[in-house]
Amino acid sequence: MGVGVITAMITIRNDGTIEPLGLKILRESKLQLTAPTRDIKDSSDEFDGEIDFGAELKCGHWMLVGITDEGLNTTGKMQVRRNIAGHLNNLRNNGYYLAYESDPVRKIFVQLEGRAEVEEYPSWLKVNIPLKVDPLWVSAYEMVAWNNQQAAVGMGDSCNPEHTSPAVVVNMGTLETPIIVELKGPATNPEITIGNEALKYFGALTAGDTLIIDTDRKTVKFNGVNALANYSGGFPQIPPGQTTVFYDGDGILTLKWHDKWI
Repeated sequence: MGVGVITAMITIRNDGTIEPLGLKILRESKLQLTAPTRDIKDSSDEFDGEIDFGAELKCGHWMLVGITDEGLNTTGKMQVRRNIAGHLNNLRNNGYYLAYESDPVRKIFVQLEGRAEVEEYPSWLKVNIPLKVDPLWVSAYEMVAWNNQQAAVGMGDSCNPEHTSPAVVVNMGTLETPIIVELKGPATNPEITIGNEALKYFGALTAGDTLIIDTDRKTVKFNGVNALANYSGGFPQIPPGQTTVFYDGDGILTLKWHDKWI
């Protein structure tokens, strides 16, 4: 499931309220704790039988079941239906992140799968919402490091860019994760080393130029334009724990990523 820039969020509050749907979650909801896996095997003429390549994570399937407050009349139920339908349309077309109030550090991407069913009772509604769920949880806030400084954007922390080398980024998740490397000029032929891998750009950046290397999308862009022809290096991901990023050139280096968990 591709995840773009998505700000909409479903939050399951500590009191069991599902916001912004305005429902109370029921125990019959089926939420998988871990993602399902699929064994990867292939056959080869050179070997007898199959070759086992391990397993990959698959999207999960959840059923979120909630009820409205009691005391709704016919008009109230129609209004609640319209409100829920609007959110479900967005959930189908764009997807939301889902998070628990009790665990504000992590979120997971979900999309409506199939049709939601609404059961109507004399003064309340019951809603069954089938969800397709990404296999990985990600940090609720984008992690950002400027050289030796690190913050979680959106958590109230802030840092001032300062040229200090090397930088140490800390992946607090349990899986390796891609990283976005952003360099603002001026700089000439910059070389950035992430762990043991060197990322080199051949060219000059003026004070108004920006170079962005995205190791998830495997793109290199200079002021928004494809610059792969001027790039030498791979697209490394940062493992759990600390990773040293070395850069001794000019300009301001910014590193961005999301921690990931199964």
